[in-house]
Amino acid sequence: MKRIFLFTALFVTLAPLFAQQPLTWEEAWQAYVTGDDQDDEDDAEDYELLAQLADHPLELNRATREELEQLPFLSAQQVMDLREYCDRYGPMRSLGELRMIRSLDYHQLRLLPFFVCVDPEAEMADTLRQKPQPHVNLLLTGRLPFYDRRGDRNGYLGYKYRHSLRCELTYGRHLRVGMVGAQDAGEPFFAGRNRWGYDAYSYYVQIDKKGVIEKAIVGKYKLSAGMGLVLNTSFSLGKLATLQTLGRQTNTLRAHTSRSEADYFQGAAATLAFGSRSAHKPLRLTLFASYRPIDGTLDAGGTLTNLTTTGYHRTKAEMARKHNTHLTAFGGRMVFTKGGWRAGLNGVLTHLDRSLQPSATVLYRRYNARGRHFANASMDYGYMHHRFSLSGETAIDGDGAVATINSASYQPSGQLAIVALWRFYSYRYNGLYSHSFGETGAVKNENGGFLGMKWNPLRNLHLQAYADYARFPWARYLVSRPSHAWDVLLQTDYQWRRWQLHARGRMRLRQRNSSALSGSATDGSALSGSATDGSVLSGSATDGSALSGLPAEALTANNTYRARLALTYAAPAGWSAKTQVDATRSVYLYIRRGWMLSEQLTLHRPAWQLSALAALFHTDDFASRVYLYERTLSHEFGSTSFYGEGLRLSLLGKADLCRRLRLTLRLGYTNYFDRPVIGSGLQQIDQSHQTDLDLQLRWRF
Repeated sequence: MKRIFLFTALFVTLAPLFAQQPLTWEEAWQAYVTGDDQDDEDDAEDYELLAQLADHPLELNRATREELEQLPFLSAQQVMDLREYCDRYGPMRSLGELRMIRSLDYHQLRLLPFFVCVDPEAEMADTLRQKPQPHVNLLLTGRLPFYDRRGDRNGYLGYKYRHSLRCELTYGRHLRVGMVGAQDAGEPFFAGRNRWGYDAYSYYVQIDKKGVIEKAIVGKYKLSAGMGLVLNTSFSLGKLATLQTLGRQTNTLRAHTSRSEADYFQGAAATLAFGSRSAHKPLRLTLFASYRPIDGTLDAGGTLTNLTTTGYHRTKAEMARKHNTHLTAFGGRMVFTKGGWRAGLNGVLTHLDRSLQPSATVLYRRYNARGRHFANASMDYGYMHHRFSLSGETAIDGDGAVATINSASYQPSGQLAIVALWRFYSYRYNGLYSHSFGETGAVKNENGGFLGMKWNPLRNLHLQAYADYARFPWARYLVSRPSHAWDVLLQTDYQWRRWQLHARGRMRLRQRNSSALSGSATDGSALSGSATDGSVLSGSATDGSALSGLPAEALTANNTYRARLALTYAAPAGWSAKTQVDATRSVYLYIRRGWMLSEQLTLHRPAWQLSALAALFHTDDFASRVYLYERTLSHEFGSTSFYGEGLRLSLLGKADLCRRLRLTLRLGYTNYFDRPVIGSGLQQIDQSHQTDLDLQLRWRF
């Protein structure tokens, strides 16, 4: 109680004394789509895409409709309105003109300036045919831990330092060449199987807007098409993002520039645009071919049982899985647009050099992808009106299983928008590159409906709400029979002069196996065709719902309730202060609770920036964990979860050493009050606290 009292007294005393610095795009994005489960890989990938877009902002006056559609926070109506404004009123002279576009709301107006720019002299430069100048961006990042894990002393093949290298050359608007090298802590560097240095490399050559070629990439790249039922390795479709964009389809081809070793292609891809000489060409054709190594888990007989996407190669067992399988894929997309109508065809063929055979005795994996050859095809479609829009995609796999998703939105005014979405993903459907809207993001074993609304009843009051229902007709991980889930969220932002109030509540009602079931595995995976009472699980119904033999009480409630309240005070003095309170309540067999109190203070100057964060947290267990966003290095994900009882402190400093050189340092410290060690296994730290120093050097020339 003494710690809580001192922490609260500090916040109340200091918060009103500071003023807000200009917002970063990371903070604006957090306010835009922030959920509660923010530490997964999809969110890190989203951050990488946005970091890439922020490094290469679009020039609004010359951006095509297809280029604007790369911005994942714009709806189809907003993209159309941006282009129409520039066509009707001529080139924008400043970003202040964005406020003249009525369909852009509070969140888009905060985000757009980070990803677009206005250059009135650009058209003149093109007219005079000035020779473009090459630009190089070099980024060096490293992490120094002031502690040892057990694996660092005995078990890991490399040292404990994590580091990466990014280098990109741009030549005008038409050429980009880049390379990324990444090393996780514990992986060998210039040793063993990593004799060429980094554990993972990404490389690319990208050509933009050269004749009929809209974009072409050789190297590693990502693709998304339609609504993701066949192809989406580029961007996750979160629920708040879906609400903001009113269910807009995503169609992108971009270079793979992240540290991740999952969800990318390696080879060549190109988008060709055909039609009139106008900025918008009605027919586009994307073709790609890929051959890449992947990690897989092999059984004793050498059969591939699972594809591994963690990218970790720290131990002998992990290194043995590195690139032991190869994947070949090729396919394409053809899309035709005219007026408000859009229709597209998508297809991909995949071959594995090992036969994939997941365990059939594990109930929730029974209908997972298996074999060497896979095929997927789909049709996506849409119609856009200035008041409403319709869009959808229907897909089929090589075994005839079907998945479909359809959405409709209605915007009667600039203050109100409503979106509804319905999806049906067969439990037999499999797509190796499928990621779309849903409770889990996987295009499999899910049916449901989503209804969302955003409303600005007052100029400074912004409300968002959604309700999503999902039914799972087949078993899932930790769930051994058909189940369902509800996800409900209400969020509001209110601005009054220099104050900003953010409040959010979220309720997730799910089901899970009861640990009281004798004979059932705690992970819900080992119900190998027999019920606990000895009767046989039928599993033979075509809708996947007749898993008879299990007692009715096999599932129990697994509910999570989260709330957040944040207050920011702003004044024109270059300071910022943000006070935030988080609370969680988890119900599974018994009730667990958690809370966190955090404060972030920032001082901003033209040549340097200093930011400090302190957070005190207390949760009963991992299920009641809390999430904290903190400022971090460029191209790094800044959200982490905490559980137990402890204190988190971090200090971030940025300084421009000269016009082209920037140094960023972040010192992070976490102290747990309720445990003598942190982690387990080879990751275990034999003390109750840990300190890390992150360094980043950025050189532009």
